[in-house]
Amino acid sequence: MENIFFLDRISLISKKKSLNNISLKIGRGNFLIIKGSNATGKSLLLKLFYLKVLPSSGNLYFKGRKISNNSKKEINEFRKKMGIILQNDYLIPFFSVFQNIELASQIQNSKKDFINRMSEISGWLELNDIRDEKVTNLSNSQRQKVVIARALINNPSIIIADQPETYLDYESKKKIFFLFESLSKIGTTIIMASNNVPEININYKLFEL
Repeated sequence: MENIFFLDRISLISKKKSLNNISLKIGRGNFLIIKGSNATGKSLLLKLFYLKVLPSSGNLYFKGRKISNNSKKEINEFRKKMGIILQNDYLIPFFSVFQNIELASQIQNSKKDFINRMSEISGWLELNDIRDEKVTNLSNSQRQKVVIARALINNPSIIIADQPETYLDYESKKKIFFLFESLSKIGTTIIMASNNVPEININYKLFEL
């Protein structure tokens, strides 16, 4: 199996948290859940995976290539292949659901391809009835689904998600976890942080902090 990420004795240091001596391999199509209580460094580790921060020590490899401070061009290219879900949603409140997702799309194919993908994702996440609603009028749960849809619209090969189940009810949480498992089965690499994994029968790897 192709290694997507290889963390070789990595340490990360921020103003508030530090992680030390982490070694981890993540292959193509793996579904990895990083679990831990609040303030254990889950979000900091995710920043490493979407290449927002680099190791204080140790080595990080992405698809077999070592990533360093001199890899800015490669990092920009790699991040285009990722769908990223953060706790701060960065949605444009006066845009509609459709417009927010469309703005995030970098699909180079025809408009028809985008519309088909949008229709598929809206069905998955139950957004069809609110696609023309302005984000400012949405509930927190609805906003979270828009954030998830925005991350999926470009059919990314890697999804990095920081507690994507936030604000969702139990049934919606289950659907998101099943969706991520389904995507991993077709080769998408899923890396997510969570401290509230629902008790459902899905296949994933667990990394605890």
